[in-house]
Amino acid sequence: MKKTNVILGVVIACFAIVAAIILIVAIVSNIPKETIPENVDMQALSNSIEEVTNLDSTKMQQITADDLTNDFKLDPSWIEEYIGEKPFLNITSSMYVIVKVTDSNVENVLNAFEEYGKSYDELWKDYLAEEYELVKNRSIGAKGNYAYFIVSDYANEIVDLIK
Repeated sequence: MKKTNVILGVVIACFAIVAAIILIVAIVSNIPKETIPENVDMQALSNSIEEVTNLDSTKMQQITADDLTNDFKLDPSWIEEYIGEKPFLNITSSMYVIVKVTDSNVENVLNAFEEYGKSYDELWKDYLAEEYELVKNRSIGAKGNYAYFIVSDYANEIVDLIK
């Protein structure tokens, strides 16, 4: 009788463990996962950013390959494609750069963006307080092979558009 109770207890414990594992797997599989962009239409993304941010194009200019190399210190071999705008004059700090990065260079680009962020911080820290707040709250990150540097009131909205 005792042996039967022990075996029954072990069987019930095994079923409980299996049920717990199934429950955990079910919960974890229902957690929304961030989608990783694979092929973003950069021109469409640029148009969407323009609509969301209402950037005054008379105060902005397109980021060039020379800007990426000279200002951001990005090696051209790290970049497949890019979009971005920067201030024409230093009356606004708002800007964005989104780069489709070649394989295994995301960290290199993010490090370069961090370094540029420090220099951009120095440029604005003693100038216009409101603009400096934007610079301090800049957004630097990556989604898949797309790295971004954003200084804007609309940083979250711009990041959400990268999909």
